[in-house]
Amino acid sequence: MSPEPATHGHRVAVIGQDRAGLALARTAVTAGHTVAGFDTDPEVIVKLRAGRSPIGTDLEAMHETGRYHATDDPGWLAGCVVYLVAAPVPLRRGRPDLSLVLAAADTVAGHLRDRDLVVLESWVAPGTTRGVFQDALAARSSARYHLAFAPERQGRAKLVGGVDRRSALAAAAFFRTMHDVVVACANAEEAEAANLVAAERRSA
Repeated sequence: MSPEPATHGHRVAVIGQDRAGLALARTAVTAGHTVAGFDTDPEVIVKLRAGRSPIGTDLEAMHETGRYHATDDPGWLAGCVVYLVAAPVPLRRGRPDLSLVLAAADTVAGHLRDRDLVVLESWVAPGTTRGVFQDALAARSSARYHLAFAPERQGRAKLVGGVDRRSALAAAAFFRTMHDVVVACANAEEAEAANLVAAERRSA
């Protein structure tokens, strides 16, 4: 089942509040959603609450709406219906370290209910969303949620790929509340691969 129309607004959790996570939160707040910006680093939250961030004055505008709350308390995730995971993926000895992504999955899983939407937005290899990320969610939750991959892509159409058809439809419906153009991929793996190809072209 798809999320409600955009005019109602959703309670959205954005997991990870570095530059990418903040940009994602800003887009959601601008679209009329209420956002819990969650980060496990208390120093990050202190800075955000004080108005200090990589996105400058946009953070002040987010606070002024009354629809953005920066927190390191997972209790604020209760009642959210959309979970956007933008946890960083650092390289360790040349290999991507998914520990923060999997920790985010564990945190989200504790709050999931039927028909909630979980979207992984971190930079990951094809197969991650359907593989270890979904496994981490399933380890703590038996809810019948929707799951998709949709990378943050500045100035580009939003890519969306679900692990199944219903997940793809739910994710596309949600992102149409925030983006003018949403491109539906065949599945999560195609969206993951397309994101990495785009990154390689930019770095070439």
